Amino acid sequence: MATKPEDAKPAEKKSEKTADAKTNAPAPKDGAAKPAATAKPGGKKKPLVMIAAGAVLLAGGGGTAAYFLLGNKAVDAEHAEAKHDPKKIPIFVDLETFTVNLREPDDERFMQIKLVAELKDAPSGEVLKSMMPAVRNEILLTLGSKQAQDLASREGKETLAREIVAAANKSLAGTPAEKSVESVNFTHLIIQ
Repeated sequence: MATKPEDAKPAEKKSEKTADAKTNAPAPKDGAAKPAATAKPGGKKKPLVMIAAGAVLLAGGGGTAAYFLLGNKAVDAEHAEAKHDPKKIPIFVDLETFTVNLREPDDERFMQIKLVAELKDAPSGEVLKSMMPAVRNEILLTLGSKQAQDLASREGKETLAREIVAAANKSLAGTPAEKSVESVNFTHLIIQ
């Protein structure tokens, strides 16, 4: 069967309509070739805007990196000094064992405690050793004023440690080792 030329025309019209719908341009009636694409307004500016935005981002990122890497030299120098300054090792002086009666209203109880004093420097340790009788006296008076219930909790022991530091520093007042006892450590503690 041969197709009639009349049957082919409606198919051509449909394809022309669909092509025209895509470009929104009027279809040529003489069957001439259509333009490939119509130029959009501002199409050439788009790549320039993209390049400019990329350049701004790159410059901003570089500036930020330079600030963080190079801008804080003074702060870095302080941190470097702090890192190279090792923690000062304290001087420990053994205060030997103390045995005291506790102040109990109904019962006879005693406490045995061994202390180590932590001092700020070695010369203070020598002064403390030479002043040991006075230091031990002040600590014994402090320990004898306590009750067992005062020392039952951690807070009670920490309070006692602060009081012992104050008593030791009291006996060192007026010497080159004044206020040199920074803390005391319990190495042995028994309450019976």
